Amino acid sequence: MLYYVQEHAETTAHPELIGYHMMPLNEFFGGKMVSEVDKKACRDYRKLRQAGELGRRAVKEATARRELETLQAALNFAFEEKRLLYPIKLKLGEKSPPRVRYLSRSDVARLLGSALGFVPAYCDVETRQPGGWCRMHRPQYHVARFILIGLYTGTRHDAILKLRWQRHNSDGGWIDLNDEILYRKADGEGETNKRRPPLRIPVRLLNHLRIWRKHSALGPIEYNGEMIAKMKTGFNNARDRAGLGRDVVPHVLRHTCATWLLQSDETIWDVAGYLGTSEKVIRDTYAHQETSSKEAAKTRFRGR
Repeated sequence: MLYYVQEHAETTAHPELIGYHMMPLNEFFGGKMVSEVDKKACRDYRKLRQAGELGRRAVKEATARRELETLQAALNFAFEEKRLLYPIKLKLGEKSPPRVRYLSRSDVARLLGSALGFVPAYCDVETRQPGGWCRMHRPQYHVARFILIGLYTGTRHDAILKLRWQRHNSDGGWIDLNDEILYRKADGEGETNKRRPPLRIPVRLLNHLRIWRKHSALGPIEYNGEMIAKMKTGFNNARDRAGLGRDVVPHVLRHTCATWLLQSDETIWDVAGYLGTSEKVIRDTYAHQETSSKEAAKTRFRGR
């Protein structure tokens, strides 16, 4: 039964099998036999999820596919553990092309300004661009710090929030200001598919970190003397005041970092190492922004 696969997944150290994705999956597949999970069942699941007839709200096709990928991971794990006699291959549907939302430099300026409490005093009638910024809200320094760290390092949301100023016993990384290295995971912490390699702190960020260290005891993303678990309300408020769309979420900072690096003629290999991902992911997701190889191709036959 499918419910056994879920139960088994939740007792393992495989976080990709656990969480919100299992709730609508269990609602649809929970009472079925494994043999009933065929092409039609997967197609019906995607259709019901997109229509809002399954789960709490309607979702896009990409979300429904991602949920089926979670189920596929659970089934694969169950087969590897000899809980299933045969491997089960799901029909996930067509994979949507990656949609990469990244910020321009003016977008970042508006986002940072909003996080620090500034709002535009007026908008130009012709260009519709904001101007004459004035402070109208209480500055949210921890939000501004989060934005800058994400922008300069491309570190993922959760890893940024767990950063401390010193080594610690929890599951997060730390910032070594002496050797100028940012460790994105704790010493001895196991590696997952979302790799978190250490990186040399960029000079521009390093100057900010040295200042922030004087004003916070635990870590850079500290609020009222405590580390926060999620960057949601503060970021969303800054985004809305900046006039940016709902598609601007914290992960956009990672996309922006990768895009700006590629636009600065960094190689795919260097960007992949900097972000802690594979060259394939960078090539498939951001290849349209990569210019160094194109410039090299333009000059390859000069003088011949």
